[in-house]
Amino acid sequence: MPKKRNGAQRIGAIGEDRFRLSCQENFIIPNKVEHDFGFDFLCQPDLSAGFGKIGPVAGVFVGFSVRATDREDGRIRLNPADAECLLAAQFPTGLALVKLNGPKSADIYFRMMDAAFIVELSAFVASAKKSKHFYPKDMRPVTEIRAAIGQVITPGYLEQVRADAARKIAEPITGPVQIQIHRDADTQATLITSLDMYAWFEQGTLAEKEVLYLATFGEPGRRDQRMRELALSGKLMGGLTHLPQPYVLAGFVMDHPTQVYVQTASASAELPVLRTANEHHFGYVYPAGFALTVSVRVEQDGQHVHMMRALADPDSDALLADHPILVDFLATCDPESAFRFDDEDGLTLDVTHFEDLSGLVRCAAAYRDARSLDGWGAVPVMVRDLAGPESQNSLIFLGAAADPQVQPVPRGLLLAATEVEEQDCDAAPGTVSVPVVCNLADSSLVVWFSGHGSLLFHDGDVCGFKVATFRVETIEVLPRMPSRSLFPRVHLGPKTLTWNDGQWQGSDAETEPWADSLSTRFQLD
Repeated sequence: MPKKRNGAQRIGAIGEDRFRLSCQENFIIPNKVEHDFGFDFLCQPDLSAGFGKIGPVAGVFVGFSVRATDREDGRIRLNPADAECLLAAQFPTGLALVKLNGPKSADIYFRMMDAAFIVELSAFVASAKKSKHFYPKDMRPVTEIRAAIGQVITPGYLEQVRADAARKIAEPITGPVQIQIHRDADTQATLITSLDMYAWFEQGTLAEKEVLYLATFGEPGRRDQRMRELALSGKLMGGLTHLPQPYVLAGFVMDHPTQVYVQTASASAELPVLRTANEHHFGYVYPAGFALTVSVRVEQDGQHVHMMRALADPDSDALLADHPILVDFLATCDPESAFRFDDEDGLTLDVTHFEDLSGLVRCAAAYRDARSLDGWGAVPVMVRDLAGPESQNSLIFLGAAADPQVQPVPRGLLLAATEVEEQDCDAAPGTVSVPVVCNLADSSLVVWFSGHGSLLFHDGDVCGFKVATFRVETIEVLPRMPSRSLFPRVHLGPKTLTWNDGQWQGSDAETEPWADSLSTRFQLD
C-alpha cells in the first residue's frame, strides 16, 4: 500500500511555504525550526535599507507559530498548550494565520505577543475552554510585519508588555497596581503593590471569605501568619506567572485608631479599637481579638441589607484577666443599649443588630461574676473561650455558681440503684464535697462545691445526700481533656450528671485518666 498524504498535511506544508515567502518579501529572514515544538520559525529582521543594499541582520530572534487553513472564513484554532507555549517563551513571539486560497495563493496575517494578546491568552488558559479560535479580522496584515518585529526586538520590550499585561489582569480585581522589576548583578525580583492588600487572595466562596474575614478582623498579632495561609487568587497569579521571579506582593492595610462607646440607661463604657476593612466588610478591632463588623450591602430575602457581626477570635489566647476594659465593655451591653463609633462616619447602631454579640455579652458577664469564686485567680480564661460552645457553657455555669441565690449543683440526690428509696435509708449529719468538671479552651477546671447537710446510708454504704446550700470551696486547673458533652459534668463516682438546657441529666461515669480521683466526698460530723 503506497504512502498517503492527507489534506491537513498538505495545507500545513503549503501554509509554511507561503509564510516563508511573505517573510522574505518583507525583509524578514525565516529560519525553519527542525524540531518545531510550539514554534515553526525563528525569524531575524534584515535591517538593510533596500532590496539591493547591504545591511546588518538583527541579533534577536522572533518566534512564530504558524497556523494555516483553507476555510473560507479563515478560522484557526489554538488549544491551551499552544497558548501556554506562546506565553512562556523568553523571547518575542507571534502567531501567524495563513489563509490559503487554493494551492497557489494565500493571504497572510499575524499578531505579535503584546500586552493585549497576553491578557487574552491568559484568560483562555485560566478558563475551562479546550480551544480558542482566531480569524483574519483579529490579526494584522503581513505588510506590517517588518515594522511590528522592529518594535518587539527593542531592548526591554518583552518585559514591559508582560508587566503591562499583568497590570491589566490585576486591576479589575485589585484596583490600581504598581509593578517594579528590580535587578542587580546576582538577583532579580518583581514587586507588585496594590492599594488593597487583601485583594490578592481568593474570595469567591463563602469559606474563602470567612478565612479572609478572620485574617482581617481577628487578633491583629495573628494577621501576618493567617495571610500566609490564605490562597492567592488563581486569576491574578496567572497574570503574574511570566514576570521575573521571585515576585513580592505588597499592599496597604488600614488600621486607624478610634473608640467605640456603648451607652445604656444607667451605665456606659468605651473600648479603644482599630478601624479596618476589606472588600466585603469594615469593622472595629480590639487588639486582644474582639471585633464589631459591618458588611457591604448584600441581598437578603429580596432586600439589600448590611450584615453586622460580633467576633471573638477563636484562636486568641489573650487572657481576659489582662483585658478588664474588654470585659467591662461587653458586660455593659444590654438589649436596650447602642454603639457609637467615634470616627468620620459617626455611626450609632443598636446592640441587637450584631449577630453573636448576645452570647459574648452573656459570657463576659458570667466571667465578671465568677471572679469572686475562691481559687479563681489561677483560672486561665481566654478571649477564645467567649466563642467556643463548650467554654461558653462552662463560663455561664461558673457565673451562676458565684450567685448565692442560685444553686447549680443538685442539693438532694440518691446515688444508689433505682430500687433504693429515701425512706429505706438512714441519715447522719456531715459535709459533702461535689466535683464539677468544666472545660475551657486550654484547660479543664475541677470546681469543688461543698455543703453541710444529711448523708444517706443504705446497708452501711453512703447512697446519697441532702444539702441546703453549696458554696465553691476551691477550683483546680488541670490539662484539658476532651469530654463526651459540651456541658459541665458532676462526677459522682458511679455516674455522671450533665447540666444541659436547665436540668441535670444522668449518664455513665466519665473515663478521663484522672476521673477515678473525682467523685463525691463525704465527711461525717
